[in-house]
Amino acid sequence: MAQNDLHVVGIDVAKDKVDACVRSPAQRQTFPTGAEGRRKLMAWLRRHKVGKAVMEASGGYERDWAKALRTAGIEVRIVDPKRVRNFARVGWASCQKRCDRRGDDRLVCRDLR
Repeated sequence: MAQNDLHVVGIDVAKDKVDACVRSPAQRQTFPTGAEGRRKLMAWLRRHKVGKAVMEASGGYERDWAKALRTAGIEVRIVDPKRVRNFARVGWASCQKRCDRRGDDRLVCRDLR
């Protein structure tokens, strides 16, 4: 599969779950933290032909997820949360971002493709 055929997933990592979004809000899913959640996420990403994952640094909670993604052959980018929040405030806020933390997975995905 050509690199251009692969999609990007934005992942918002929390202590007990991750929210993942593949470009479209219609393609969003939440997965629990742990081995079973990681297996389900990997299967979901394969179905959506994801080749790159972008997530915020989140105090270390992102490490196990990033390792699992890399093991599955998915390129991983971990970005500074300030960059994503600034993008929400300045770049994308005027058209889609709500004021709460919901939707960070969409912002991460949109910020770095």
